[in-house]
Amino acid sequence: MMNNDSTDFGQQKPASRFPANLILVVIGAILIITAVVFYPDASLRMNRQLDEEVMLTSSPEESTAEKATPTPTPAPTARQEYTPTPEIFANTSQFGILVLSIREGKDAHLFVYQPFLDNENGSGYSALPITRITSGPHQDIAPSISPDGTKIAFSSNRDGPWDIYIFNLLSGEIRRYTETQAYDGNPTWSPDGKWLAYESYQINNLDILIQDLDQTSGPISLTNHPAADYAPNWSGQGRKISFISTRNGSQEIWYADLDSPQDDKAVRVPGLPGMEIKHPTWTADGRYLTWSVVTYEGNHTLLTWDSTHPELDPILTGSGDWPLWSGGGEILYTALNNPYDTYLTAYPGFQDQNQVMMPAVKLPGSLEGISWAKQISLAALPDDDPDLKPTPLWKPAPHQEDSSSDTKDKLIQLRNLDAPSPYFIQDALSTFSPLRQETRNLAGWDFLSTLENAYTPLDKPIEPGVNLDWLFTGRGMTINDIPRLAGWLVVLKEDFGDQTFWRVYIRTSDQQGLQGKPLQRYPWDFNARYSGNNADYENGGSIAQTIPAGYWLDFTELAAAYGWKRFPSETYWQFSESASRYQYFAFTQDLSLRTALLQLYPLESIQGLGKSANP
Repeated sequence: MMNNDSTDFGQQKPASRFPANLILVVIGAILIITAVVFYPDASLRMNRQLDEEVMLTSSPEESTAEKATPTPTPAPTARQEYTPTPEIFANTSQFGILVLSIREGKDAHLFVYQPFLDNENGSGYSALPITRITSGPHQDIAPSISPDGTKIAFSSNRDGPWDIYIFNLLSGEIRRYTETQAYDGNPTWSPDGKWLAYESYQINNLDILIQDLDQTSGPISLTNHPAADYAPNWSGQGRKISFISTRNGSQEIWYADLDSPQDDKAVRVPGLPGMEIKHPTWTADGRYLTWSVVTYEGNHTLLTWDSTHPELDPILTGSGDWPLWSGGGEILYTALNNPYDTYLTAYPGFQDQNQVMMPAVKLPGSLEGISWAKQISLAALPDDDPDLKPTPLWKPAPHQEDSSSDTKDKLIQLRNLDAPSPYFIQDALSTFSPLRQETRNLAGWDFLSTLENAYTPLDKPIEPGVNLDWLFTGRGMTINDIPRLAGWLVVLKEDFGDQTFWRVYIRTSDQQGLQGKPLQRYPWDFNARYSGNNADYENGGSIAQTIPAGYWLDFTELAAAYGWKRFPSETYWQFSESASRYQYFAFTQDLSLRTALLQLYPLESIQGLGKSANP
């Protein structure tokens, strides 16, 4: 292996220097009761029909849509680097071919990528570009290539609910394999290609099912536990299926021993603790199992366990977030995430030292699945047009000259937005309105009808000591906190080194499988600060004890697709909930804060602002 030294990650050690203040306990209880009592009325307001939003050609009642704006940045479109003939991926190398699911705006599609191609002159390796093979206004995620390289199983919501589909690479046909209202996802093939295992949301709980490819009988329940079991991966030996389970109250790696005579065939894999456990994957020979863990220190690490020595702890294998072994173990691919981008790299397999075999390649969007094959038989493409680029999610505001120095002339008011100052600059409005509408479409309720803050005048202070300066630009917003207190919004903690970010999920109105997906991680409980526990008080809360049931929409991911950026917490967020900044988003267009401020104000008005602002 790449590193044979066992690595010990210390568990999080909460501080206990000061007792929690009893007054905070009372305040917390009052806040929660208030939210539950008053939320139904707030929810009705949030769900009211969208009034016709202000158009870029405004009426006299709406101010200044005709006024000048800076030169707009074009709305993003997917990067289509290469259009192949299907036969081009018949070339092979020992390092194989990857099928990836990559997010493009609000959708995700399947791509083929050959990172290493033997050069004809024997001088080394080159790469074929990332190439799209599906398209359309839907999400195709979690691809899994069949052992013979002729089929791809994947999960998609192209027909409404999340189901498993099978893409025949020889004919181009895509057929629906499962057809239920429940969420079905993360398919994995048996080594003989005759069975699929996948996760399914059964009676408000994730479990793993197995079914033969021809569907001669109904699916078989591999797991049947009150806790969540998900992310299956079939061993190359065919007798073990690894998965993630929360049956001990936290995410852990388990496997099902198909040769076990017991009804419950689950066996726990020794592991090291962390904030998040992700993506277990076997080597082709079924000996080694590798997964990723985000440690309590914010390190994104790969661990590998040797199944021939099951009593031993896993060893450190490198840095990464989504591991994938090549067939013979010559190379270990992995995704590397940062707060805003995803990269793909690779390590040489089974070496004594950590090395990088492939320079990090920036993917055009976040990774939603990855699978490996020695080669694939791509003889025909599906009816989806692989050359079809996603439709831009918003139209940039037209550039117009404006000699006015009045800040109000550069802002547009939304009459149907409930906020202290419901204004946006024209560029931000051009994307806020479609984001609001799409959130309503996907969640079933008008989450963005009420904001805690939108534009804030310079003479109106924001939260003391908390950097929310993008609100001064007409490009920022802080979302409403009432849904969280009422159980309609949850926040997941994401650490990257010493920076803490948050991912916001909102509960969907339809809970039958037509909107959103089930959660697989424990959210963060800010209210635990008021429980009276000293450690929870000083840690700013704690990981929740349960994963909320039902279907949820990833609002952070959707907002990013429309150009709305999240920000890291302030370093002291544990002692000030508002300093977590999970509510704070801005449409920056890659501008500096200073440049954005100068679009609204003269230089002398913004002295001292933005000097310590996070980008």
